[in-house]
Amino acid sequence: MNSEYISIAASSVVRLCCDRFESGDWGGRFYTRYQEKPVSFRNTGELLERLDGFYNWLGYPQASMENRSFRKKPSERRVLQETASPQEARIKQKGERSIVVNEEAMNKHQGEKATFVVRIQYRQNASWQGQVTWAEKNKTVPFRSALELLKLIDSTQEAPEESWDRGDE
Repeated sequence: MNSEYISIAASSVVRLCCDRFESGDWGGRFYTRYQEKPVSFRNTGELLERLDGFYNWLGYPQASMENRSFRKKPSERRVLQETASPQEARIKQKGERSIVVNEEAMNKHQGEKATFVVRIQYRQNASWQGQVTWAEKNKTVPFRSALELLKLIDSTQEAPEESWDRGDE
């Protein structure tokens, strides 16, 4: 796989490493600049939940709507604490948000099936807007919703050139 250097300077950027694609569902891990260990996910639903938890913890981008539920709110810290060491967990609980991973180290991580750099710029209308870069092809495409992001990621296993040729930068 091609490991081109992709800038991840923004705080909301995650490196998404997709290791499994089974029955139309992804599994893998993602990396942030705020902890050295990856956050694992078994399916796309878990990916969305954990990414949303990370952005809530980070406080950026600020969500324009708040989730409502009949159940108790899940702890936003839980996402990062699941894979954090006890020391990292204490730092996160105090609300300190310090970058512990540099860009070069983030760019080394590769997924077995595909790797993406996801830049969430806005969380408006109960969804996400931003850009996704397919690292192996070095192609960047904007997306207007979390569903569109998932469709772009799914398309890399089907007919990638059709979806990814619309927004090269």
